[in-house]
Amino acid sequence: MIGYAAIFMALVATGIALFCYLNAYMASSTRRLAQRISAGRDKGLFYYRLSALFIAVTALYLFYIIVSDQFQFAYVFGYSSRDLNLIYKLSAFWAGQEGSFLLWALFHVSFGLLLARKNQPCAMTVYTGVQIMLLVILLAKSPFMILTEPRLDGFGLNPLLKDPWMVVHPPVLFLGYAGLAVPFAYAIDGIITGRHKNWVSQALPWTLFAWAALGAGIFLGGFWAYKVLGWGGYWGWDPVENSSLVPWLACGALVHLLLLARVRLAAVRPASFAALFTFVLVMYGTFLTRSGILSDFSTHSFSDEGVGGILASFVLITAVSALGILIIRWPTLPEGELYPAVKSREFFLAATAIIFAALGVIVLVGMSTPLVAMLLGNPQNVSTAFYNTTTLPLAAGLALLLAVGSLVGWGEDRTRLFARYWWIVVVAIVSIIIAVAGGICQPVALMTIGLSVAIIAASIVAVRAKKIRRGAGLTHVGVALTLIGILFSSLANQAVYVSFQQGESKQVLGTDFSYLGMRPDTEEQGFYQSFKLTGEANTVLEPYTKLNKEGRPAAREPGIYRMLSADIYLAPTMQQTESPHKEMTLGKGEQKQEDALTVKLIRYGMSGSGASGDVRVYTLLEATQDGKAEEAKPELISRNGQMIPVPFKVFGHYELIVTAINMGDGTVTVGIKDLAAPPEQSRLDVEISRKPLINLVWLGTFLIMIGTISAGVSRRKFCITDKKAASS
Repeated sequence: MIGYAAIFMALVATGIALFCYLNAYMASSTRRLAQRISAGRDKGLFYYRLSALFIAVTALYLFYIIVSDQFQFAYVFGYSSRDLNLIYKLSAFWAGQEGSFLLWALFHVSFGLLLARKNQPCAMTVYTGVQIMLLVILLAKSPFMILTEPRLDGFGLNPLLKDPWMVVHPPVLFLGYAGLAVPFAYAIDGIITGRHKNWVSQALPWTLFAWAALGAGIFLGGFWAYKVLGWGGYWGWDPVENSSLVPWLACGALVHLLLLARVRLAAVRPASFAALFTFVLVMYGTFLTRSGILSDFSTHSFSDEGVGGILASFVLITAVSALGILIIRWPTLPEGELYPAVKSREFFLAATAIIFAALGVIVLVGMSTPLVAMLLGNPQNVSTAFYNTTTLPLAAGLALLLAVGSLVGWGEDRTRLFARYWWIVVVAIVSIIIAVAGGICQPVALMTIGLSVAIIAASIVAVRAKKIRRGAGLTHVGVALTLIGILFSSLANQAVYVSFQQGESKQVLGTDFSYLGMRPDTEEQGFYQSFKLTGEANTVLEPYTKLNKEGRPAAREPGIYRMLSADIYLAPTMQQTESPHKEMTLGKGEQKQEDALTVKLIRYGMSGSGASGDVRVYTLLEATQDGKAEEAKPELISRNGQMIPVPFKVFGHYELIVTAINMGDGTVTVGIKDLAAPPEQSRLDVEISRKPLINLVWLGTFLIMIGTISAGVSRRKFCITDKKAASS
């Protein structure tokens, strides 16, 4: 009850705070007594701080019940276990839908405490409205639901999530999501009140922070996928990946429009639109990934757990309200020209924003295809070729704008750029020749590589000449390195599938590989597969296979040998280390024999519901061997759209599991495995690849993050300086 009560009280306090802030704004807009306006703001701040206290209590209580192994709670039972390390119990906090929404609300209310210090009741009204949405979701999908039957232990984390990157990746991503609500609130405040310069300067540091956090979250997810999950890459255009990329691209457009709006007030119109719909895209992406719509199209989407309708309603409310306010106030927004000439910093900022927006629209269309196709009755997803084909020309255009735009000054610039910077063109041409020698032959990709090298040179020159800030220069160089790394590691990638037996050696991609065999992990459930590399590399790589509680492979980590020029990436694709289950299908009262074991189905049943918890299929079997009989009670549990078998042992070495149930004909499929039988010997299939310049991807994304943070800090200081100057 503590958790439910804290969420409910947080919702009540937030609602009162919203009413107080709305009342204070209405009083200020009608020019009532300053005392009444101040009282409304003070009451709003008090109740908002009270809501923050209740949300903090909720978060602390969830962490407490996870750490103290209180498995009567469905959330703790589903994502934690007694043998889980403390660091992974922390990860269990946000491993599920309920915990991740609570983490989002915790970040949101923390940023709100900073926003509340600005004494802007209109912005706080909007911000508290968003907070109410998050709290309603938490009430509808609470992490404090109690199981009908007490459990002694939980299922624990999915082996894929038992990794240190799980500790940092989701929180950083949610920092970005929560941060984007601040420019959203500032934009509506500016649109309604008419304080356009004020909201632009206030929103810029927050937008840069959110852009950096969201970009860092995407980078950490990509590095996690590459280093740990053995997918062979860092990006697969998965709809869930795209749901965070689209707001990041929209935020990129917003950053450049806000920079433009500081010198050209006419840019307030597109900046307002971008600020509003960047956050709407966050809500829309959340709806897509957590409503169950993408469960058939994404490897890590949530299944429908009863919040799809609520999320869809909130997306519509947010989008319609924001668009309605913008349309109503559109005539009052500043008008004028966005740029004085094509050869001006203003033009390149506007054009860069358009490129970011176009990239976002393309990814949004691809990401939304499953939803649109589902409504039309033919669910399907777009291929990765769609994204690669459509985004590459825009990436080349972005590279051109960043390379030239860094060297162009504000206003109409009459500098003869080619006469002064001809050597940058020569460097770009030389880099194209090198790329051709490195195996790149696609014309648009070659052009992008050449322009990316030009970005690096132009950014260095522009920073030294103080035409752009150091943060912007770092970000531009990061974009250039990332583009070069992406193109080389994908287009010049070499991959070979090879099959090994223990002790066998083969030469692959110029390196000799010897399979030394398998060794168990003494600390965790899993095993290593050792490969000795000779030739240009002389080391041992040990890809790692994680096992779940039932002893089955659940995740495979690759072996990576890092070099400056390339990575050697070794990812096992299949390893059969144990005999599979032999299946039999039984009707009620029917019995069959397998490996001297006779199994009879006595009865089966179902408990639980998809809306309130796990769905359990329980069975009662009778196993007979050599005249002796034992009862077996294997179960099949449905969680998050996955069927999880719970095995049962009989006679000490036979494992029985339920693999399927057919309610139509009343049959149950049972799997039998003799654990004492020796494992079958099989060959190990491995994908070995060489990924050139892959480290430029990591270096580039890191520089983007550092550069954006640096720009945000400098803009924040600039805003403070402006305020002091204005007050004096």
